[in-house]
Amino acid sequence: MSLSLVGLGLSLDITLKGMEELKKAEVIFAEIYTSPINRDYINFLEKASGKKIEMIGRDEVESDFLIKHAREKKVVLLVVGDPLMATTHSSLIFEAEKNKIHTKIICNSSIITAAAGASGLQAYRFGKTATLSYWREKYQPTSSLDIIEKNLSIDAHTLVLLDVAEDMGGPMDGKHALELLERMQDKRGKNILEKIIVLSRIGFEEEKISYGTIKELGKKDLGKPLFSLIIPASFHPAEKEFLMLKTFKNKVAE
Repeated sequence: MSLSLVGLGLSLDITLKGMEELKKAEVIFAEIYTSPINRDYINFLEKASGKKIEMIGRDEVESDFLIKHAREKKVVLLVVGDPLMATTHSSLIFEAEKNKIHTKIICNSSIITAAAGASGLQAYRFGKTATLSYWREKYQPTSSLDIIEKNLSIDAHTLVLLDVAEDMGGPMDGKHALELLERMQDKRGKNILEKIIVLSRIGFEEEKISYGTIKELGKKDLGKPLFSLIIPASFHPAEKEFLMLKTFKNKVAE
């Protein structure tokens, strides 16, 4: 039959087209592996669409679970942000097409694009995106630092996405991410990070943008999850002016 991936955007704000797709679906799943979804919002979607929504995790998303359902029924998978920003979902669409299952993508906002706009930085000045993973006893990656360093070498900003692993307590806290970057620098014997932009709950009314050194940010209230970081390169004057305006507003609000 079919598999539709419906984006919920950054602030869990489904589009009209997405809602229409829910109403036509026979089976609806909400994916909480790549990003958490508030149960209250699921309840709202169930009431608005008149359909039951089942929440699923990594095991279902990365197996043939959805493909099996989509062979027989019209399936919708709800995804926070924009559906194809995670490679997991691209692989899912590829597998569905291989199995001759009709696929559909309904896009929405993503932190990949919203981070630049929210902070006032120019989107074309960003380099490769980095992901900061939780450190475990036998897994302490520092590759994020390599990406940041390479971007800085070409005067490009770096968007840093944070891990959401449930076995480590869920979405990574902003201050934990800063501490982790500092530990990476110590481990690699490098000191490349000057000032950092911390983004909190972008797209929500309570979004917050903070800017400073790791030490300065460690003393501030950075807001609530979900967090992401930007490691800025040099600023265009317009970028710096906008960023200062946003961070000044946060100070006034505090």
